[in-house]
Amino acid sequence: MGMLMVGMLKSKKKDEAFRKNPFMCDHYYYLLPRGKRSKLFRRKKPPTVMPQKKGLKIRIKRKRIEAVDEDLSMERNKTQTLSDEKQSKLEDREKKRKKIKPIINPPVLPPIIDPPVLPDELKEKISGMGVQISQVKLVIQKALYVTDLNSKQGRLSIPLKQVVSKDFLTPQQIMVLDTKDNVSNKNSQIQFGLIEPSLEETKIHLAKWNMRRSSNYVLLNDWVQVATRNNLESGMVVQLWSFHQDLIPWLALVLVPQ
Repeated sequence: MGMLMVGMLKSKKKDEAFRKNPFMCDHYYYLLPRGKRSKLFRRKKPPTVMPQKKGLKIRIKRKRIEAVDEDLSMERNKTQTLSDEKQSKLEDREKKRKKIKPIINPPVLPPIIDPPVLPDELKEKISGMGVQISQVKLVIQKALYVTDLNSKQGRLSIPLKQVVSKDFLTPQQIMVLDTKDNVSNKNSQIQFGLIEPSLEETKIHLAKWNMRRSSNYVLLNDWVQVATRNNLESGMVVQLWSFHQDLIPWLALVLVPQ
């Protein structure tokens, strides 16, 4: 009996030692019944997730974070470049505005004499051509502008709104001016005889220019030579008269004395 008691005490001590640290005495682990083995083994299970897998997950997350940071940096750079372009455009506009010269007020033109009177010398010349003075019609009385005497422009502008006698042209002439030349594809022109302020006679062409908001008659071709021969300057007031000698249309340019 004494020996049995001693053996039981030793087995209890071994069981307690095994419960505290079963992995230190593997030789005794296999002597236990299976039920006890399973209970002891459940108490201390090996780790299910290896540290290597955790490290891999962390690396993937870091890569994703780095990719997001790159995308954000790219967007910031794009917004910065766009803002820089807008700023440069605004600066260019301001520079262009500064370069534009201030608008200079047009010169004050002398008042136009009213009513217009046909000079006696011109009356004698027209009557000598076999035309009655009553048939002479005033087309326009206007002050000359710089554009009327510019050699690059090369025309005398006659705004339709300022024409005094609307019937100085025949219906056929109006139809011709509203058509285009088939060869040059430009507005058709009508040749007139012109009496200059010096009473010299020459040829000149009349055309019609249609603008967006208005239409103008213009004297073309030899107008620049007429202006230089008669020493015309901007600010001078001129009159343009019209008459017909048989079927030939004529214009007479008169310089109004100031």
